[in-house]
Amino acid sequence: MWRDGEVMGVTTDTVVLSERAMVSTAGFAAVFYSEPAVLGLLANVISAFLLCLQNFATAHTGLKPQGAEDVLAGVHLILIGGFVQLLAGFLAFRKYDHLGGAAFLTFSALWSSYGTTRIISAAYPPMQNITLSSGNASQLLSSTMTHLSTSQSAVAGLVAYISISFILSFCSATVNYIMPFIFGAIALALVFEAVALFGQWALIVSGVIELVIVLCGLYGAMALLLKGITQRYILPGFGHPLFNVLLLGSAQKSSSKAIGEEKKKNTKYAEPMALGNICDTVSPFIFAFYFFGYMKTFCVGAAWISIISSCQLLSSFYSYLRGDVYYTTKFGAHSLFWLVMSWEEFVLTTFLEPGKAQESRLGMFGGWFFLVVACMLFLMSTHKDTLEMLQNASFIILTSAFIHQIPVSGAYPFLGAACSLCTALSMYATFASLINSIGEKALIPIGKQAMSSSALQTTLMAAKIRFTRSKNFPSGTKAEVPDALFYICNGLAAVSAIQGTLSDPSRQQLSIPSVLIPGAIVQLYVCRIQVQGGRRFGCVLPFCYAAFWGAWTWLRFAGNKMSSLLFCCPKTKRCF
Repeated sequence: MWRDGEVMGVTTDTVVLSERAMVSTAGFAAVFYSEPAVLGLLANVISAFLLCLQNFATAHTGLKPQGAEDVLAGVHLILIGGFVQLLAGFLAFRKYDHLGGAAFLTFSALWSSYGTTRIISAAYPPMQNITLSSGNASQLLSSTMTHLSTSQSAVAGLVAYISISFILSFCSATVNYIMPFIFGAIALALVFEAVALFGQWALIVSGVIELVIVLCGLYGAMALLLKGITQRYILPGFGHPLFNVLLLGSAQKSSSKAIGEEKKKNTKYAEPMALGNICDTVSPFIFAFYFFGYMKTFCVGAAWISIISSCQLLSSFYSYLRGDVYYTTKFGAHSLFWLVMSWEEFVLTTFLEPGKAQESRLGMFGGWFFLVVACMLFLMSTHKDTLEMLQNASFIILTSAFIHQIPVSGAYPFLGAACSLCTALSMYATFASLINSIGEKALIPIGKQAMSSSALQTTLMAAKIRFTRSKNFPSGTKAEVPDALFYICNGLAAVSAIQGTLSDPSRQQLSIPSVLIPGAIVQLYVCRIQVQGGRRFGCVLPFCYAAFWGAWTWLRFAGNKMSSLLFCCPKTKRCF
């Protein structure tokens, strides 16, 4: 995808020399892998072609896809646009392709989310929103989900991905000729797909743009496939950018090298910071729509945020593979926050009445723990750039608004404003991290560092000596990269499990996400990276804690709810 003799702006001689040094200890070098963009482009082509056919058929007949037709379309979008492109993103990260890794995983989340929306809208046609009382347990799921407005929820997600697609289109112009047209066409197609949710006239325009995606994607896949076979560019479009990335600005002087921190360059995996910032753009964008009152229920929104938060866990995983403990912890904690927040709002709007749940929220303390984690991340980011500190400051504001003791009527506008601020900063960070990664220089201003890592460590050690009154200054520290996430997951689950009373079923239902997600689900991710690190017994303790918190949630919070949803045989009248 890059110019002859260059990989992401770095000469191939330099890359090969640096890669040869780690072939003997870390397997194949990145330059030895084939081009994964072929797989990613074909996944986009098939997904766009499927939507194109449906749009033209709907515009011709005037009948929207319903039932099995919509379900099958959603399954195809998830399997082809989602999972196939997910594999392409994995391979792109291994090939040290910053733009390809971020783009393919982002569009994998997009197609999976859109396919999930198709399945939900087909299974439960949108009707007027009705909130059921918590006593109707036997009809809870089916009756509530039939009254969802999927169009409003899908628009919020589509608008978020539109902005990201335009950023990816501009950044790809610094790499080749083909990708800008593909990503730009995807952005325009999403615009008219969003309009088509409310007016069928936009289906034809969207279908035409999706045909452009098909044609450009097929050409790009063919060009890269021929290049891989012949080891030279046969078809034009790749190998030369529309403009040089260095034209966007001169290298900033506020690099870590200027304050005495020169680190060895890691070329084994692509940088995952852009992907993490993309996830921090999409999730608060959807939440902002909800908190400002555009969405009445959060079922579809929870599905979209869950999928993009899974990609943020992947950015945490690749940060771990690069040995970056800060971004491993940050992206893991942010993904945990979005998951807990989204599913808590799902429980609140689906099973309860938001206006009557304030008394139950008073006894929940998980929001305070998130605030402590946000403050810790801000402190650790003082050795990073100014933009990173601003992002963590906005996360502190967001977690402050998430505290459950704040009344819902006052918290929602505050949360909407905080999500808007977080979205704006993350969107700029996405653009800056992509351009700076492609150019291998700080071309986009991100600010100076407040202090060096050594100065931060000295300050923390001095504070430790003062508060503990111990003069033993350790010569070094020993901790594994995922240890911070392990303590965050268990700490949040423990604080959220604190219940002032067991006679409040609404509080127990609201506490399920903040105990089950960090204690059991994300803890399994910690097990996975412990295994990746080669520690034979490192995953045993997180797995035991995951089993413990899963059983705790079932017995203390969800047991009575699940028992009412058991399957009963009408003949024997026995429940299983």
